Order: sequence, then C-alpha cells, then structure tokens
Amino acid sequence: MNITWLEMKKALCSPVILGLLGIFIAFNIFTIVSGAYHKTELGIVNEIIEKYGLHFNDSSLKTMQEDLNREVRTVNSGFQEAPAFLHTMTAEKYNKESKKKQHEIDRMGLMQSYINMGKALDQRYSELKVNELKEPIIQSFHLHGTAKELMSNEYKKLGTRLEEIKHNEEYKQWFFAGTYQMHTKLFRDLLKNIALEGIMLVALMTALIANYEFEHRSHLVAYSTKRGRHIVWNKLVATLLMTILLLIPLFAVSLVTFFHVYDYSRLWGVQISSGLNWENKWPYVTWWPVEFKQYLWLAIAIIVMALLIVSILTFTVSMFVRNSYITWITVTLLLTTIFILPSFFIKIPTLFILFNFNLTSLLLNPHMYFSGSSTIEPRFEHQEMITLFIYLAIGLFCGAFAIRKFYRKDIG
Repeated sequence: MNITWLEMKKALCSPVILGLLGIFIAFNIFTIVSGAYHKTELGIVNEIIEKYGLHFNDSSLKTMQEDLNREVRTVNSGFQEAPAFLHTMTAEKYNKESKKKQHEIDRMGLMQSYINMGKALDQRYSELKVNELKEPIIQSFHLHGTAKELMSNEYKKLGTRLEEIKHNEEYKQWFFAGTYQMHTKLFRDLLKNIALEGIMLVALMTALIANYEFEHRSHLVAYSTKRGRHIVWNKLVATLLMTILLLIPLFAVSLVTFFHVYDYSRLWGVQISSGLNWENKWPYVTWWPVEFKQYLWLAIAIIVMALLIVSILTFTVSMFVRNSYITWITVTLLLTTIFILPSFFIKIPTLFILFNFNLTSLLLNPHMYFSGSSTIEPRFEHQEMITLFIYLAIGLFCGAFAIRKFYRKDIG
C-alpha cells in the first residue's frame, strides 16, 4: 500500500494535473454562474410544489387557477380572471407600474404559464406515437433484416412504456418548464463538460504515473529492485484510485455550485419523464420510472465507471508508448475513433448497432441515459450497462495482455 501511495503522490504533486483540475473547476463555476439569468423565475416551481404538491391533475389545476384569479382581483379589481388581465398587460402598462407590482405581475404570469402547460399535457401526450420515432431511425440508418427486427422490438417495449406513463399519469408532475432546458443545462452541458474534463485529467494522470520512471530515466534502477516489475500492479491501482480522487472535487464543487445557484429543493423526487421536462420534439421517455435524484446519482456513477475504463485503456497504451503526452494524444485519438466508428458501418446494420454501444458516446450524452426517445440515434434498454460491460471486458483483456508483455520485454 505504501508503494501505491507513493505512486499516487507523483500525480498529486504534479503542477500540471493540479493546475488543470483548478482550471476545469473554475471554468465550470464560471459557466454555471454566467448562465444563471433565469434562476429567479425558476423559483416559482418550488412555490407551486410547496402549496399544491408534486403531482397535479384537473382538480389541482382548477384550484390553482381559482387562487390565481383571486390574486388578480386584489391587484386590479377590474378583472375577474387572470388570463384576461395578463392578456391586456402591454409593455407600456407594465412599465408604469411600481417595481413591487411588476414583481407580482411577473409571478402571476409565470403561474398562469405553468397552469396552461399542465392543462395542455393530456393533448400533447395523446398525440405521441412511437412509430414517429421508429420509422425515421430505421430509414435513416437503412436497417433491415435482424437489425430492423431488433430495433422494432426495442421500440415495441418503448411503446409499452409510453402507454404506462400515460395510464399512470407519470408525466403529471411539476418540473421546470422545458423552455428553460434545465435537464440539458445540468446533464448535457455540465455533466458532459465534467466527463470531457475527466477524460483529459485521467488520461494525463494515468500516463504520468505509468511512464514516470521512463521519463525520468530511473527505470533501470526501479525495475531492478526486489519488487521489480511487480510495481506495475501498484501503478495500476494508483491510477484507479487517483481517478476517483480527482473526480471527487471536480464533481463536488461543480454540482454544489449548480444546486446553490438553482433551487431544486423540492424537485428531488420528480420523475425525469415529467411532461414539464419536455425540451425538444419528444419528451424524455425513460425505460422505467426514474426520479431526478436517482438519475443524478446513476449518471455520476456511469461517468465515473466510464472514466475508470478510460484509465485502464490509457494504462494499456502506456505499456507500449513511453511518453505521457504522446500517450495522452493516442488515447484522445482512440476515443475519437470509437465515437465516429458507427458512421463507417451504416451500410452494415448489424455492425452499426454493435458499435452503437459506444464508450465515448456514453460519456458525451448524460442527458439521454435510460431514455429511449432519441430522434437522432437508436437507443436500447440497458444500453448504458451493456456499453460499460463491453468496454470493461475489452479494457481488462487489453490491460492483462499489455502487462504480460511488459513482464517479458526488454526495458533497457
């Protein structure tokens, strides 16, 4: 364990690794704070949940509308209903009001918007047909034979899940309006940035530990000691532990900043498939019910696991390439190649689907985890777990081969 700790210290004392970590954390904080111009408006959702509950139906929407109408009558007795009052509120009239009254009008306008969105969801969900997703995917990627049958079965399961969401009214839960794209802001923007930053940090750190003796020309002494080449196992364990150690502050500071800026205090139990969380042409249709807090923890776990696999792959490359920066470039090119590989096999549907289980794509799309409602690529149930299993197996096999070769090769 002492040797493992000494190997870890090589990265912990590296100004390049620590400097990059600091830069990435600062960048994430800046990105979060600079994009927080809607945070005041978002607070209305917590107010709604506190007063009316997380779930809504026709009865609760009616109660909300009646309460809002009463508020309007206290602001302007000439109106009996909020929609009529807000409809006549022009910019000229609004600017003549006091700041306090403008704030009240803004709040009532937001409340009315959420009521309207809640009322419209039944109609919007009744119009959703899974074939609208399936047919464009099958045609776009020229799927046929076994590949087409496989995708059809996946969309059949997705259709069953969509009907379950409709039947259980799972979509009738309050969340930030899709126009704010908070799901995208957190999972596609922030967590994707963390994943990319993690790739750069983990690859460089792993290469540094693996190649330290060779780069400092002390390998002939280090590998001729009593422990000798067995030190490679300490190096591998050190890189995996350092991967977790580097990711802890990267995730912690970024997410603490995000949730400090945006108030999710009453949204931890909301389903990701909430109809309010509708950002694009299709809502998020998860393969099974997933609450926001569960989704967040699972997304973090998937990214950490994927980056541990990146560390293993980098360590494997380091057994052949004895330069940290060349190793880093090689791993970056490897991950880029993995990402674009499916595009080379569009005319071979079976291989296209196989390569669609893609480690790089997994790291770049945290916002689509556990969701089958993608309009641009095929999605499979348990795709995340299958992808991690495939690349973990590849990483372990390649790593074992590289270490075995290292034991036998001349290091002079």
